[in-house]
Amino acid sequence: MKKNLLLLCLIGLVTSCDVLDQKPESSFTPANFYQNADDAKAAVSAVYDPLNNANLYGQVMWILQDQATDDAEWGNGRSTANQPKNDLDKYTFTPATNTFQSIWSTVYSAINRANAVITRVPAIPMDESLKARYIAEAKFMRGFYYFTLVRLFGGVPLMTAETTSLNDLSVARASVDDVYKLVIQDFTDAEAVLPNSYSAGDRGRATKGAAKAFLAKVYLTRQDWPKASAKAKEVIDLGVYDLWANFADAFLIANKNGKEAVFEMQAQSGGFGEGSWMQGYMRPNFDRVNGVAGFGDDPATENLYRAYRADDKRRNVTLKLYSATSTPAAPASVLFPCYVYKYLDPTATGNADGGNNYPIIRYPDVLLMYAEALNEQAPNSTDAYSTINRIRNRAGLPNLTANLSQAQFRDSLLLERRLELAFEGHRWYDLVRTKRLISAMKAQNPAITVAEHHYLFPIPQTERDVNPKLEQNPGY
Repeated sequence: MKKNLLLLCLIGLVTSCDVLDQKPESSFTPANFYQNADDAKAAVSAVYDPLNNANLYGQVMWILQDQATDDAEWGNGRSTANQPKNDLDKYTFTPATNTFQSIWSTVYSAINRANAVITRVPAIPMDESLKARYIAEAKFMRGFYYFTLVRLFGGVPLMTAETTSLNDLSVARASVDDVYKLVIQDFTDAEAVLPNSYSAGDRGRATKGAAKAFLAKVYLTRQDWPKASAKAKEVIDLGVYDLWANFADAFLIANKNGKEAVFEMQAQSGGFGEGSWMQGYMRPNFDRVNGVAGFGDDPATENLYRAYRADDKRRNVTLKLYSATSTPAAPASVLFPCYVYKYLDPTATGNADGGNNYPIIRYPDVLLMYAEALNEQAPNSTDAYSTINRIRNRAGLPNLTANLSQAQFRDSLLLERRLELAFEGHRWYDLVRTKRLISAMKAQNPAITVAEHHYLFPIPQTERDVNPKLEQNPGY
């Protein structure tokens, strides 16, 4: 165990290590690590590992994806002490805001891990089908990480080979089209090899359905409606996924990696681990559940709360509105005390964090992508209506009004995405790709100034300080 831990530290496969009190048993390098199937599995697992990092889906990503939208806000009686969160909310962030550096460096570290697998695993003598799957997983994750970067920052440096030295690290930004070309190729390569599902010990790894779902999302983002609807339909036709009978069932710990889970960040129960970032940190500090006080991250806006109909079953699963007379009582200083309740499993008493996974793509997202892409190709699609109505009916809502215009259906679809997928990291991307970010933020808070250049975040200043070839996004 000591040997393996030290080895993983030396080749960068774990994010942090405490081995100062241990003596090395031999000399390890990347060149002599990739020797067998166990080494390959450890290397692939390390590509997934940054998802749980606090700089990604452990905390920073879901804060960025929500805080910079009309779904969440900072201030208004809540703490304004956390400057990066306040800057995201008020659109006063700059290239020096450390949120962007945290994401950038963590994602590129993960990409390098993926490149190492893609480069080195082919030479390992092992079962060829398993080898092909591991390489496909690494390509899936590389595609996922670059898709993250290109949507946040636009064109970014393309690194497709393992970085093994500190020389020649100044790389110019590739075009957006070139980044997407790699993303599509990686997901396409992955979907051809990955299995539909895994046995219990490997659940949470990338699947064929996940690769197809991300391709659908890529094509939706690129407004390639025929390809988006085709890929979403392929996910549906796999027969692997389905909706839980009740919306709340999708967020029970017992159901994680279940039939709605297309791709999730994996969290562990017990202690104060990854899951606590969601169910713990999103709750306010005046509400203690299982003995853990929250920090009130990602507080919901009144705008979002009022967007739900009173009879929408999703509202009280997703959000909790406190009052001066509720138990616990909200402080009078909090003007609209509404917080995220979605990831708190009410059956998980006794767990400090609940261990709930974070749903990066959930099956309803696929269904709504399919309906949206169909509508963009032709209004009054029967399949588009029946698909969105599956989502609405589960929420206790009636069918969408028939014979809507294309624009009316589009508006209804985007609202449905907001209500169904709130605090699952989709809102900012939806507002950006539909060019509604400015109008949505103005409706939420007219005091917040959002401009055209905010459709991309700034390239981190610390990266530009060390890489003179990195050009800044316009407006920053």
